[in-house]
Amino acid sequence: MTESTAAAAPKPTQPSLFDDFLEMFYRPADVFRRRQNSSVWPPLLIVAISIAVIFIFTYNALQPVFDAEFTRATTAAMRKNPQITQEMMDKMRGAQENIARYGLGVIMLVTMWVMGTVAWLVGKLVGAKQSYHAALVVAAWSYVPRIVGVLINGIEGLVMDPSKMTGQLALSLSPARFLDPDTANPLVLQLLGRLDLITIWVTVLLSIGLYATGKVSKGKAVTFGILIFIIGSLPALRQGFVAM
Repeated sequence: MTESTAAAAPKPTQPSLFDDFLEMFYRPADVFRRRQNSSVWPPLLIVAISIAVIFIFTYNALQPVFDAEFTRATTAAMRKNPQITQEMMDKMRGAQENIARYGLGVIMLVTMWVMGTVAWLVGKLVGAKQSYHAALVVAAWSYVPRIVGVLINGIEGLVMDPSKMTGQLALSLSPARFLDPDTANPLVLQLLGRLDLITIWVTVLLSIGLYATGKVSKGKAVTFGILIFIIGSLPALRQGFVAM
């Protein structure tokens, strides 16, 4: 090949965002390496907006879940504080539902940013060379499965018997969906809820992202994933202890 022919050879094109979203399902390490120095905002916004839109359009189908969770929370609050009345709780319900329905996109943006920060700090514990920016990018792309999760929940809301929609965990892809939240041990319920397939998928992607961008061994990436899973379980453990 002559120099002129080599010079004329086209440079490989950068995969589009759409291509990268598809590759997250079968070649995530390549996406993390390719995007680690790119802007974090495209994946952040796409994930947050996608989840928010799906949730808004499937909200009515999931109403039995929110009714069950509100009733359970109201009963617990009134039992612990007799001064709280049903009327007071009913007045709060409208505001809570509006925040849940229309604020999920913002909540997801904050969640991904916090996850990226926590992942960056935990990565330092295992000796990762990952930059803070790369950690945020990895967190944003790792939340792609959450889009699948909220879509599955919406479909479940459309096809499930409303009487079986006893709470949020009844829609999860975890062993907790088979337990009655009104009779099961709250701590056990929350722990089993952490074994959700989407949650595990996100954790695995975070570990792959650290391996791809943080210059660590596979063993350290696995250790990182275990630590992230434990840290992510702390709010659920607290919720379980409080409910006991």
